[in-house]
Amino acid sequence: MSRRVFGALILLAIFSLLIYTVLKNPAVQASPQELTVTTKTRGQEELKATIVDGQLKISLKNNHTETITAFVIGFGDTTVKEDFAYAEARFGIEPGATFEKSYPSSGSSGGAEPPTLYLLAVLLKDGTNDGPPNVVQQISDERLGEKIQIYRTLKILEKDGPSHKDIKSLKADITAALDAGEDEARIIGKELRPTSRLDESLSENVKKGLHWGREKMLRRLQTLEQIPTERQEQGLSELKDRSHTLFAKL
Repeated sequence: MSRRVFGALILLAIFSLLIYTVLKNPAVQASPQELTVTTKTRGQEELKATIVDGQLKISLKNNHTETITAFVIGFGDTTVKEDFAYAEARFGIEPGATFEKSYPSSGSSGGAEPPTLYLLAVLLKDGTNDGPPNVVQQISDERLGEKIQIYRTLKILEKDGPSHKDIKSLKADITAALDAGEDEARIIGKELRPTSRLDESLSENVKKGLHWGREKMLRRLQTLEQIPTERQEQGLSELKDRSHTLFAKL
């Protein structure tokens, strides 16, 4: 092979490697595109957002004197609810702290102008909220539905104790409690949250909370069924502790 041909092949290989590097390097592919942010709250939060490589990246600073326990953002036809009540590691965004996260997005980092990002609502640790009442009510109702299911579960666990019977029988009792009718759910809901609007019927969001509360509890009990018998009592004790913690947060 002649030196000229060999040199041409080397140059071609280097050129191909450069193209591959450019295509694979996100920093080269696209630069962040700042979004216009509009808030529906009173403005005690600082929200910044960018779109890059199909990801919506947000940065939300809490300027309230209370912890933010949930927030809702709207972007195009997508609504994102971030509810820290269910998180194991953190309760929310503490005063002065900043929360950052990325979400998949159909918005592009070039071409057409992306839609405006809206901060729709925030919920605070002291029970107050900021934003349109209907948006806040959705989260509040979902939380209430799940709290009702935890209440039903804890009544059985507290009554019978951790070692009263095998996990299979306990699971059957809890399942029956979780499946109790809407009339009982309304009574419990009014007891847990006297100001809730449960006099006539359950809202769709309360029903969602009831559904997901049921599914989560049954998955935890199914996990307990699969661990060795000698560890099940400890597992039940841990389940009761976690349920008490979540109940207090909701």
